Amino acid sequence: MSPARRLATLRWVIVAVWLVLLITRIVVVSTAPGVDLSWYGIVEFGAIALGVVVIVVAVVRTATARRRQADEALALAIRRIDPTVWLVPAAPTPELRGIVDEVRPDTHLGSRVTWAFGATEASLWELDERRATRLLVIRWSRVVHVGLEDVAEGFDGSGRLDGAAAADGAGRPGDSPRPGGSGAARRACAVAIHHVRPDDTPAVATFFVRSAPGSRRLLGRGPRLDRLVADLARERIVA
Repeated sequence: MSPARRLATLRWVIVAVWLVLLITRIVVVSTAPGVDLSWYGIVEFGAIALGVVVIVVAVVRTATARRRQADEALALAIRRIDPTVWLVPAAPTPELRGIVDEVRPDTHLGSRVTWAFGATEASLWELDERRATRLLVIRWSRVVHVGLEDVAEGFDGSGRLDGAAAADGAGRPGDSPRPGGSGAARRACAVAIHHVRPDDTPAVATFFVRSAPGSRRLLGRGPRLDRLVADLARERIVA
């Protein structure tokens, strides 16, 4: 049974329970008007509250399952092209959106992307209507530096808030984004790949790392990001 069908079945079961409680109240009130139903009201309230909580949890889990399925479908498509790559679920920064807009003006970057890191290049992929689309390619031979930076999460294109926080894999876990910046724009830690374009102009590709396929939670500074940056720096050196 698909997640959508399970959710629909659960919703109708809860609605049926609510109807049974309502019909029972109507029958009791009509047959014995003097009966104290205060306890029954508590039961009804508990059933309604429990039903709402169950439905909300089911909706959230269904949405997460759909995102995970999309990420897994994209990963499967990428590995059919190159089974040797290792994949990182990511979210684009405003800066990365600007880079993709320059390379592919007809493409609108979504909120979830995947980076594929191979022996010779790093590539950015997105699932576009069940089709894996490669949006950006950066060859390791043209990568200058890999590090961590504090980046604005907003879509105002403001980009990085401060300079590189790590040199080829050495992040500082104690660092925190500087206060200030653009009004309500939140700040998060992003991986920054400094590279040279084919026309020999410098560029920076930044991206947030999601905690797992299907998840929208972004990783902050810590061992997982430090390890990822160290692995990327090693790929650059080996290549």
